Amino acid sequence: MKRALVLSSAVTFCACVTAQDNPTNVHDLRVLGMRMEPPEVLMRGCNVELLLGVVGGGGSLDGGTFMLPPQAVAALGSSLITPINFSALIADPAGAGRSLDYRLLTCASRGDRDCNNEGDFLELAAGTTTGGELKLNNVSPVFYLGPDAGIRTLDDGSATPLFFEVINQDTFKGLGGIRIPVVLELSAADTGEKIYAQKLMIYTCNLFPEMKQNVTPVLPGLTFDGDPWLEGEVKKVKGNAAIPFEAMNFTDLEEDYVVPSLELKPVALKESWKISWMTTSGTMSTYNTGGTGFDGETERHFSSWRPNPADDAEKDVEFYFVVRDGRGGNSWTKRSVRWIP
Repeated sequence: MKRALVLSSAVTFCACVTAQDNPTNVHDLRVLGMRMEPPEVLMRGCNVELLLGVVGGGGSLDGGTFMLPPQAVAALGSSLITPINFSALIADPAGAGRSLDYRLLTCASRGDRDCNNEGDFLELAAGTTTGGELKLNNVSPVFYLGPDAGIRTLDDGSATPLFFEVINQDTFKGLGGIRIPVVLELSAADTGEKIYAQKLMIYTCNLFPEMKQNVTPVLPGLTFDGDPWLEGEVKKVKGNAAIPFEAMNFTDLEEDYVVPSLELKPVALKESWKISWMTTSGTMSTYNTGGTGFDGETERHFSSWRPNPADDAEKDVEFYFVVRDGRGGNSWTKRSVRWIP
């Protein structure tokens, strides 16, 4: 069993960050995490030949409409209509509860970080929100629900299904998973701020019987200075001494999974979760922990918080712990401290 190397995140955040910023200190408008539920759709009855056939000419254009071949409809239909729910963790500590405009977008190119290439993107949802958690149900990037339910198509003059255009633009044609970009755009009218965050929604061909659909990673708990830190519990801290935080052991929750090799043979791997540690005041000693290095060693999930020495008034401090499994799964845990000088 190989331990998966975590080389990059499935979530990309774009914001104004200066060289003086410490990434563990959340003081401006940011998207700290995005979650798709489920984080992966395992497509049964799907195979590489079918996908290659569709994007390579298996479909046809008739009067400007992309016609799916019957075998693609039968094999992929039940998977593509899987309802997808979306949530985002938005931090806006200086916003004082202000209103934020949002758009949820999807596009065919992973390189299109703000999903605005003409004819190559779609709007999934739009509205207003505030700092906190934004939750949207039934926002699948490939299929829309409702009275006129159907597959989402691009406004490219040929009504090409977004799902197949993503495969067409992928070097490996979906072999390691069809990764569909979903972008959250946030803007603040009062300051003119606009930021983007990208998340990949993964659809995977069930090529081998050993393959299992990914499950969202969830931290089992945390400790504060060695003691359990329960959900909803507000710890009280006095002074500026550093306080150690640690994630409770979750190695038994890290899933075994199977991916195809370039020779189309099963490769067995095991997840290696990573955690990002963030706070609204002061700093954390470590921003990211976990993952597995090239030496096979897994880092301990430990960080410590040091209050801001410039603070001189009692205050509430929020903490965010965002966990990623390296295969698209993402969730977060929040805790609070009442700090006293």
